[in-house]
Amino acid sequence: MFFKDIQGHTMIKRQLTKMADDDRLSHALLFTGQEGSAKLQMAIAFARYLNCTGRHDGDSCGICPSCVKMNKLSHPELHFIYPVGNSKVKKVKDPTSDDFIEEWRSFVTSTNALGTLNDWYNELSIDNGQGIINAYDCNNIIKTLNYTSYESRYKVMIIWMAEKIFYSAAPKILKVLEEPPQDTLFILITENKNAILDTIISRTQNINIPEFSKEEICNILKEKYDTPYDEAMKIADIADGNAAVAISTVLSPDNREAVFDSFIQWMRLCMRPSMSEIIPFVDEIAKKGREGIIFFLKNSLVFLNQAMYLSETGRLMSPIPDNQITTFTKFSKFVTGSNIRLFYEPLNKAIFNIERNGYIQLVMINLTIQLCRAIKNNT
Repeated sequence: MFFKDIQGHTMIKRQLTKMADDDRLSHALLFTGQEGSAKLQMAIAFARYLNCTGRHDGDSCGICPSCVKMNKLSHPELHFIYPVGNSKVKKVKDPTSDDFIEEWRSFVTSTNALGTLNDWYNELSIDNGQGIINAYDCNNIIKTLNYTSYESRYKVMIIWMAEKIFYSAAPKILKVLEEPPQDTLFILITENKNAILDTIISRTQNINIPEFSKEEICNILKEKYDTPYDEAMKIADIADGNAAVAISTVLSPDNREAVFDSFIQWMRLCMRPSMSEIIPFVDEIAKKGREGIIFFLKNSLVFLNQAMYLSETGRLMSPIPDNQITTFTKFSKFVTGSNIRLFYEPLNKAIFNIERNGYIQLVMINLTIQLCRAIKNNT
């Protein structure tokens, strides 16, 4: 991953390269951005740039010994920490990130460093979609950083989804964050800054990574996935700044269709509410696990955006299954530019509560009731 591989974000690239070129590097950076943004891409490109011995034109050379090792994410001074758990792919007692490093490298490469947390959990088949950054990993961070760098100047520790640091494990890294070994850089990556301990945030320099523009997502799909321009633009409309959604739409249309079918079933219940039907639906969808439900709700926001577009223009943003057109068209009449907040606000609040370990069934039933009211108020 080079800076040139990342669509847009010119000012952030300049900020990072200047920090390195001027040798004025913070010991800990916090890259904050929404799902499907360039957070991980930017972290890897910056790690490459730091240890490249042939930098030029604001990017790494690609041919020095450091860059050659970075091509496979196997540089000895580059370390990754990410959520892990009880995996069906590899049975490990007390799992750590090191146990899944090959799976991680494959995941990052295959998703162009744009994969979601739910994608990662699916990659590992983690039980109930639950993963954490545990105390074993936090102990390994301290142990790893005590080793002397022997191939490059900087030792870089990238902590992906830092909000998943288990609360009892977080204190273990506070001291090393405050007083890291010389020429050590932490890059913490998060989609939910509010879920990270203030004592950790205070030890970092925050850099906000914005969403991709529609044109940038279109370019990603064209250049990386050979998607025709017209189709790429339609998908970019749907993705609403989330490159992960766009890529999923291209690579996994069947999975996307299954999520859409569940959304339609849900909205059908909201249009004709019956608790005897809502409760079984909520119980069934709760089996997806916490991250699976968050993925479903975030996709529901995208589908609502499509419904609003259909309501306002009379046109579909992109094709939908033939057997769902009638229901989706009927539902879209309830969603307009003037009232979409009645749907967005409770959905976003539900995502917020589930991310903070709210009781899933209770959150989903409450959300469904709110959506029923939103539809009823617009009949």
